[in-house]
Amino acid sequence: MGTVKKRTYAMANRARQAAETRRRIVEAAARLFLGQGYAATSISAIAAEAGVAVQTVYASLTTKRDILQAVIQAGVRGDQDEVAVTAHARWLQMEAEADPRRKLSMFARIHREICEREAELFGVLETAAAVDPDLAPLLRDKERFRYEDQTRVVRSLRRQGQLRVGLSARKASDSIWALASERVYLALVKERGWSAKQFEKWLTDQLEAALLAA
Repeated sequence: MGTVKKRTYAMANRARQAAETRRRIVEAAARLFLGQGYAATSISAIAAEAGVAVQTVYASLTTKRDILQAVIQAGVRGDQDEVAVTAHARWLQMEAEADPRRKLSMFARIHREICEREAELFGVLETAAAVDPDLAPLLRDKERFRYEDQTRVVRSLRRQGQLRVGLSARKASDSIWALASERVYLALVKERGWSAKQFEKWLTDQLEAALLAA
């Protein structure tokens, strides 16, 4: 019995060490991608920045494309980077919220916080995908997943009978997808100098106008 416990402990310890190593690699890659771009960042540079061997990077995340995917995913998920954003407690609370304006305000807050962590990294992906065909599917998947997540907000509004009369679920989903995007956040916050809170308030107002009855 003692041997089994020791083996279980050793396996758990190795898993924690592997997760910590992966986190260091992802954080190092994020700094380098933002600082010098995707194309100029090598696996060896990521390894050096993370303080690990090059082979450790390959063993943990295989390719530079996989590293960028992990970086984007961690930015979207935040502290709970092993949990899909739609499984977070705050997201589930937002979907269950009965007041439609409160629901959209909660969604705008979640989206703003994601953008604060991840929008500039999304910009790295979009720029790199324009010249690297291997990254184009990653960008398409990222946009598809965002659309699917945001469609859940529309479904929750429709279940509660709160969508504007005559507005189809598809057009409502398209409206959220167009308004709540990293591109819009970067345009308003990074290019036009809005604060993140101003963006959040604007997004809430736009979503209410687009989706709800006056």
